[in-house]
Amino acid sequence: MDFAFLMENLPALLRAAWTTAWLTLATLVLSTLIAIPLAVSGLRRETPLSRGLAAASTLMRAIPTLVILFLVYYGLPQIGIVLPALATALVGLTLSAVAYTMEILRAGLKSVDSGQYEAAGALGLPAWLIWGRVIYPQALRVIVPTWLSNATLVLKGTSVASIITIPELTAIANEIVSETYRPFEILLSTAAIYILLGSVLALAARVSARRWSHP
Repeated sequence: MDFAFLMENLPALLRAAWTTAWLTLATLVLSTLIAIPLAVSGLRRETPLSRGLAAASTLMRAIPTLVILFLVYYGLPQIGIVLPALATALVGLTLSAVAYTMEILRAGLKSVDSGQYEAAGALGLPAWLIWGRVIYPQALRVIVPTWLSNATLVLKGTSVASIITIPELTAIANEIVSETYRPFEILLSTAAIYILLGSVLALAARVSARRWSHP
């Protein structure tokens, strides 16, 4: 292990790690915002829309993230939509994450006793208030730990963005290796950074699981 060589390249890896962390956070936020209304659809009563969403969710979860990213990267320009590489990566990663996030939210919402819906409806509360103030707060006990565990998969999934030249951690590591032909120090350091980022998410998942298991 050449520590001098490692320290020389560590700043570049840390900058790339910041890009990876930002991409992970942005994907999680966007996919969750999109998944919230989709998860509610058809939860109480099955509709053609809910059946279509369920089928779309199954299909999206069956397609590898890399394939989705390529479809966005090469497909959008075919219909006249040209996005910067970073925006393209964010769109592709978000599309892949939405399907998983929607199922996590639906599982949490289904864990709430149906009597809660009926009681809130009997009080004359509007639908948006029932979901926002009665159902979702109770469902968070199930949703949050699972959502944070899934965040680790999103973190690892950001590595596919290296294929479309996004300067995230995997891309920069490969670039340094190709220039120096010294993979050991660089890839070992890259793995350590991923472990560190993943450990933060895993710790948050464990803490949230303990927090929500004791109301």
